Amino acid sequence: MDIIVVNTAGTEFSQIEKYLSHVSKARRAAVLKKGSDNDKVQSLVAALLVRLELSERLGIPQNKLSFEKGAHGKPYVKGSDVQFSLSHTSGAVCAAFSDSGEIGVDIELKDRRVNERLKQRTLSERERETVNSDEDFIRIWVKKEAFLKRTGIGLATQLCGADTTIISDIAAFDCGRYFVGAAGKNAHDAEIKTIDLSELLARL
Repeated sequence: MDIIVVNTAGTEFSQIEKYLSHVSKARRAAVLKKGSDNDKVQSLVAALLVRLELSERLGIPQNKLSFEKGAHGKPYVKGSDVQFSLSHTSGAVCAAFSDSGEIGVDIELKDRRVNERLKQRTLSERERETVNSDEDFIRIWVKKEAFLKRTGIGLATQLCGADTTIISDIAAFDCGRYFVGAAGKNAHDAEIKTIDLSELLARL
């Protein structure tokens, strides 16, 4: 599994709006419908990252990539064994890629503020025993959400039922200001690469 984290901190949509031409008409419309400048940046960068990586990995021109959705709305490339998953948070977009089955990824700021009600609602009894700080909680959260993305169910299910103390093939990684969670075959061996947005855009 390969995971790429793109630093988007400080980026304004006006700085990258010209790259809308590199994504599909449907994605352009989706980006422009976003309410905030930050959401537009995250949506466009995510689309660019996925298209660039899949095009290179599959040897298919970006404009020839054909996406479909599974039973729970999880996207995939028609006719390909390469799976991908996306996540974003303040200042970063993250994507994971693998040809070894379904995967999920999540990224969160380490210093995200967490209230006790959220902990009680999302943690299993075993997980509560391991949490002594908000960072401990975030580390569990990214593994939990990555697992749920892997299944395609996402956060629609009951979070406390996804007990990370007993689920195999999930991992959390320290990535500067962030924790990155991964779920999938050999998740513990995932390779993580962090790049600046300018490095991604230079490949277009």
